[in-house]
Amino acid sequence: MGQKSEPPGFDLVYVLRLDHRGHPRGARFNVLKDSIVSAAMDVGCRILIRQPPEVSALARKLPLGYVLGTGKVVKLLIPRIGYDLYRQILEAARAAGIDEETRIAAIISTTVH
Repeated sequence: MGQKSEPPGFDLVYVLRLDHRGHPRGARFNVLKDSIVSAAMDVGCRILIRQPPEVSALARKLPLGYVLGTGKVVKLLIPRIGYDLYRQILEAARAAGIDEETRIAAIISTTVH
């Protein structure tokens, strides 16, 4: 059961990893399912779910991933991608995480007296 077309809306799940030869691989999936996340974790992927717009803009350049199998146990086909795109997405996600932590810390510091 593969994803054949892109539904409207935004991509929910992005997966990135380096394969056994050090080549970057990445894909986007339009549905958030436990089986996809679990399969991505099994092969050591970094999983990005519902990212901010600056990360999503870059991650939308990832090719669609394919899900093989049905049910709880599936296999993912994650294509090779360019190293530059891999690096840019990870850097944007890291920066978004730092921004989020800073924002949360600022909210906490203003609400705690």
